[in-house]
Amino acid sequence: MELSGKVAFITGGGGGVGSGMAEAFIEKGMRVVLADIELERAREIAGNLGDAAMALEIDVTSLHSWALAREKALAHFGEVDVLCNNAGISIKWQPLLDLDPAEFARTMAINLTGVFNGLKTFGHDMVARKSGHIVNTSSLNGLISMGTMGPYSASKFAVTALTKAMRDEMAPHGVGVSALYPGLTRSHMSTDINKAHAEHMKSMQMMEPVWLGRAVVHAIEANEPHIITHPGSKPAIEAWFGEILGAFGEAAQPDYVG
Repeated sequence: MELSGKVAFITGGGGGVGSGMAEAFIEKGMRVVLADIELERAREIAGNLGDAAMALEIDVTSLHSWALAREKALAHFGEVDVLCNNAGISIKWQPLLDLDPAEFARTMAINLTGVFNGLKTFGHDMVARKSGHIVNTSSLNGLISMGTMGPYSASKFAVTALTKAMRDEMAPHGVGVSALYPGLTRSHMSTDINKAHAEHMKSMQMMEPVWLGRAVVHAIEANEPHIITHPGSKPAIEAWFGEILGAFGEAAQPDYVG
């Protein structure tokens, strides 16, 4: 997709990854809508980006909130060509047995249902025009999980799966779909994680968000399905996938063919 002159709608636009996408899109001559439940954060970033950016309030768990944001975006910039379902939260790392069920439900509502709501809001427009691109922010934790990060990883594994289905379904309509799998990136979320896990995180370098944004730009232009920005986790992911592939053998039923 040629991006110059196009419009992007970014949820979680007031955070690090969202602002990095916005900066990279504007470098390409796009206009951007920064949508966030923390409106003042989005306004601050939009103000730094100039007239090519606007800020909107959105609760990604609410289809009504999505509809209102869509109306405002269309009135200000016109049709949305690129949708970045980027809003997400992380919660305190803890064993699943200690987890408050309400926190689990909240994580799923924002990280997963928010992605589905974005598709429902803008997907029909893209199908009708037979053009567009959707980027869903998963995580490296959407490819490999570990103890004490169960809710976050579960939500991001689900985003990975939803993105694959979405890409299959939207491709015949000329709409591209990509999954973004960030590692540690400078953002409000990573800052909070650093504070909570200072000893574990102090040796880890945070990537600057604009570089993730530029990787997203490249993926949209080339219609790539996967965006890996932090390759350091490859050995761990290879080991995890290797366990799965190693479990393939003879069918459980001796005469089964399928």
